[in-house]
This record gives sequence, C-alpha cells and structure tokens, in this order.
Amino acid sequence: MKKHLTPLILFASINFTMAQQCPGGGTNFASSVTFSESWISGCLTGTSCNGGIEFDNRSACEPTTTMDACASAPSCTNNAQDGSDIWFNFYATSTTAVINVIQNVSFIACIQAFSGGPTCGSLAEIGCAKAAGPSSGVTLTLSGLTVGQLYYFRVFGSASAASQRTGTYCFCGSSGLGSFVLPVVLTSFTATTDKDNVLLKWTTASETNNRFFEIEHSTDGVNFSLLNRVAGRGTTTAATSYSYLHSHVQAGRHYYRLKQRDADGRFSYSEIITAMVAKNNLLLLYPVPAKDELVIEADEPMQLALYNSAGKLVKHISISTGKNHVPVATLPPGVYLLRSNTHPVPWKFCISR
Repeated sequence: MKKHLTPLILFASINFTMAQQCPGGGTNFASSVTFSESWISGCLTGTSCNGGIEFDNRSACEPTTTMDACASAPSCTNNAQDGSDIWFNFYATSTTAVINVIQNVSFIACIQAFSGGPTCGSLAEIGCAKAAGPSSGVTLTLSGLTVGQLYYFRVFGSASAASQRTGTYCFCGSSGLGSFVLPVVLTSFTATTDKDNVLLKWTTASETNNRFFEIEHSTDGVNFSLLNRVAGRGTTTAATSYSYLHSHVQAGRHYYRLKQRDADGRFSYSEIITAMVAKNNLLLLYPVPAKDELVIEADEPMQLALYNSAGKLVKHISISTGKNHVPVATLPPGVYLLRSNTHPVPWKFCISR
C-alpha cells in the first residue's frame, strides 16, 4: 500500500466566533473549489458548527436550488428531494479519505464523491452518504484512492421539506483531503536493526521537485533532531530507493521520520517508524575460577545481583563501564550467578581456594 508524506499545516487557534464561507465551494461542478486543510477543525458539539468554520448553501449564497446535472444523480437519496449542491475538489493524501460534515439544525446534509473529470459528464460516483436527520451529521469514508489523484465531491441537501435542503455546515474531523499534488509518494519506509546499527530504507513511486530528504531521529517520539540529509531525484516518475545507516545507536526504542523539502521551500513529513536496539550487556569475567578477586569488564554501567548455587541472594554489585575489581575472598568456594534486570541469561563463575 502506498504511503505519503503529510503536508505540514499550521492551524491558527479558532475561537467561538466562526468564519463564514459563502458558499465556500463552487455553485456547480465547473467552479468547484479546491478543499483547504485549514477548514478541518474539531467542533465543540456534535449537532452544530460550534468552533468550526461554517459554510452555507442557503439561497443568499447559492441561488441555484436544483442539482448540477454534470454528475449522475446521488445513489443514496430520493432524487426528487435533492437540491442546492456545493462543489469541492481535493487531492488524496492517503488511500482512504473521510469527509465528515456537521450541519446546523433544519438541514439534512448529504455528500456525494466522484472520480474522473475534469469535463462535465465524465464523473463516476465513488461514494454517497445522507444524514439520518437534520442534526445527526453525516460521514462518507472513501477507500481505494490513488494518492495524489484529484477527486471531487459535493455537499447538498435532501429532504421532503425544501427548507431542510439548505443550511450551514462545517468539516469536523475530516481527513485525507489535500489542497495540492503531493511532491513525493512513498511506497515503503522501514527500519531494521543489526546490533547497535539501524538501517533505514525508503522507496518512492514518484517525485515532483524533490530537493532532499532530512532524516530525523527521536528517543521519545516527540522531540526530533536532524541526523542527515539525502538528496532527492528532483522530478521523476521512476521508482527510486534510498537508504541511510544510523550507526552506534544506544540501546532502547528509537523513532525516525523523513522530512521532505521541495524546490520551492515547502516541506512535509512521513509517518513515524520505530526500531528497538537491544542491550548487549557484554560482561567479561576473570580469573576463572576466582580466588580473592573477580574482575568484571562491562560495556556499560549496570546493576548486578550475586546469587549462590542455592539461589540465595548474596549481595548487589554496581558495575561501571570498563574494568571493575570485585572482592570475593569472604565468599565460600562454589558456583555463583550474576543476574541483571536487562539481560535474560545470567553469567556463571566459580570461586575456589
């Protein structure tokens, strides 16, 4: 499945006073308006546009009350009750898109989506949904989309009462709707570990004005820093593979993402992937058998617990990186085990006199 680089969008805070878009989209298919990601918001209630950017298809904003015949009639409604359609288009940023419309009361909103275009009559319906009532909202989920392809949809009313075919609405919680062609389409992005190395690989299906990728790394999944920069291919429709080796990585979980930058300065992010680097916990114990002193060489600091052959805890030992001298002259001869909470297998050694 194709993946995509998600455009970075900066949202201004939205207060309770809603911006009015009249009508917001096009009044017919030929004048469809490209969907803006900035229109998507979280509404404060489930039955109105509180906190959302409000759109309008009432007569003052949309004088044509009949449905645009450039597209086939909706499959999800009683077509004799349809009217006042407002048109939008979008570029798919994922193989799945969700168009979620919350309408104010006294409006029964519907959504119909299409592939095809841009000529009138060339559209094919790919989804249709109708609200259950004037205050229930409506969600249309589209799947099987081609990332970067242009699609169309219209928001309209459908009700036996003509007054419920128009009203105000907003796009709360919608996703997968982009306002421009994605510069890079990723088909894969993976991370594999080998000891303390992490190999990152990614493949693009196409690139448009791609200057370079910035590889970003994080240990908490929130705060990222730049690891390296890899030049892109500019513009190409050929599949391209990339790789980067992050070497000498400390043990633990690591997070990676790609920041892709266009020739015009715009940038976008990939999904975040993770890699787990295991602790080596390498210990070197000598002499064996030990007499008065046991030397422990470690590749990192750790806490060890010393047990006798009966499984009884003898003592705890703090180990630092490098060579550690542990006195054992007071311990009786026998077999002993050293255990660490970060290593599943204990280390065994003997004491003899």
